[in-house]
Amino acid sequence: MILFDLIAGLLLLLAGRPLFWICVGVVGFLIGVQCSAALGYTGPWTTLLMALALGSLGALLAIAFEWFMIVFGVGFLGGGYLLMNLFPSAPAGQEPYAWLIFVVGGIIGTCLMIIVFDWTLIIISSLLGATLIMNAFHGTVAFRNLVFLGIMVIGITVQYIFFRVQPPQEKSARP
Repeated sequence: MILFDLIAGLLLLLAGRPLFWICVGVVGFLIGVQCSAALGYTGPWTTLLMALALGSLGALLAIAFEWFMIVFGVGFLGGGYLLMNLFPSAPAGQEPYAWLIFVVGGIIGTCLMIIVFDWTLIIISSLLGATLIMNAFHGTVAFRNLVFLGIMVIGITVQYIFFRVQPPQEKSARP
């Protein structure tokens, strides 16, 4: 899983906006891993199959229904996944309501995708990429936070530069 985290993290970090369908596919894969664990399927093959199925479905739907799947797949699911990573454990006795953190993150991500589409796609894909890359490394909390911020800034900068150099007719059209 470490190799997947690194490769997917780099793809999201550096090319989340231009390769939006990969972004949706990776988010689908991550949600598949979460769903497999939540449903009690802890076997490595079952988890992998569920994650691959949801990731492939997400990528195919992103190609077929571009704007909707980007808003839903990256905005809602990506926003929910990010907020779950920011608040990984619910307070004691509140585990049944941990899904609420996911829903709140999803609503925030969806609203941002609708209001500020390109920038939200760039920022969420960079955050997801930095999160996946940092999952592969160990170290002190201060070191990990510093490296996370550095990686995130690099991802946002690279994607912004790529977005700025696109021809004007491509920039005006959604994905």
